[in-house]
Amino acid sequence: MPASYAYLGPEGTFTEVALRTLPEAATRELMPYVSVQSALDAVRAGEAEAAFVPIENSVEGGITTTLDELVAGEPLTIYREVLLSITFALLVRPGTRLADIKTVSAHPAAQPQVRNWLKANLPDVHWESAASNADAARLVQEGQYDAAFAGEFAAARYGLEALETGIHDAENAQTRFVLVGRPARPAAPTGADKTSVVLWQRDDHPGALRDLLGSSPAGASTSCCCSPGRPAPASATTASASTRRGTSPTGGWPRR
Repeated sequence: MPASYAYLGPEGTFTEVALRTLPEAATRELMPYVSVQSALDAVRAGEAEAAFVPIENSVEGGITTTLDELVAGEPLTIYREVLLSITFALLVRPGTRLADIKTVSAHPAAQPQVRNWLKANLPDVHWESAASNADAARLVQEGQYDAAFAGEFAAARYGLEALETGIHDAENAQTRFVLVGRPARPAAPTGADKTSVVLWQRDDHPGALRDLLGSSPAGASTSCCCSPGRPAPASATTASASTRRGTSPTGGWPRR
C-alpha cells in the first residue's frame, strides 16, 4: 500500500491545512485530488493509503457530496477526525478593488458561511461554485472570476491578494474533516468512539424513521440526517451499518 494520503485539493485548501495537523501526515506523501469522489476512489483503488475529506460544518451540517460518496461506493472506514476553525479571506488579483468585483467563487459549503457578508458588501455579485475554495482561488488567478473566498494562506500560493480577511457570518464556525481508509480491524475502544449507521427503509409509511431508530438506546443518538429522495445503492440490502472509530458523519453540533 502506498504511504500516501489523498485529500481534496488543489494545494491551499482548508482540507490540506487540517490534514497537516495530523502527526502522521509528516511521514506520508500528500496527494491533492480534484474532488471528494476522486480522493475516496483513490483509496478504493489502492492508489492511496487513506483519504482526508470534509464531512460537516457547524453552519449548514453535513457535506452532502462526502456523505453520498461514503454510502454509495465500496465500504470505507473513518479512522480519525479533525475540527478546524474556519474564517475566510476575499482573494483577488493584485490591484482589484471591491467595486471591481462582479463574480465570486468558492466551494458550495462556503456560501452559507459568508452570505450575510456578501449581502452587506457585495449585494449584486454573481456567485459561481467551485470544486474547492483553493480551486476557486486558482480560477481567479486564471482570470475566470474576480474574487474567491478561501483561506488567507492560499493567497501566496496563487499569486493573489487578500482584499478582506476575517470573513465569517457565524462566530467560532468549524468544519469537521475525516481520515478514511479501507476497512480493517478497529482500534481498541477509547470510550469516546462513535458509530455511524446508514439505513434504507423497506417501504414509505408514517413512522418509518421511528421504526428504524427504535432499536437505539435512549439518548444514544447524537444526530440524524435524511435523504428522502435518494434511492439505496444497487448493492444495498435493507440496512447497511458501518462502525467508524472517532467520528460520526451525521454530525454533532446543535442546530441553531
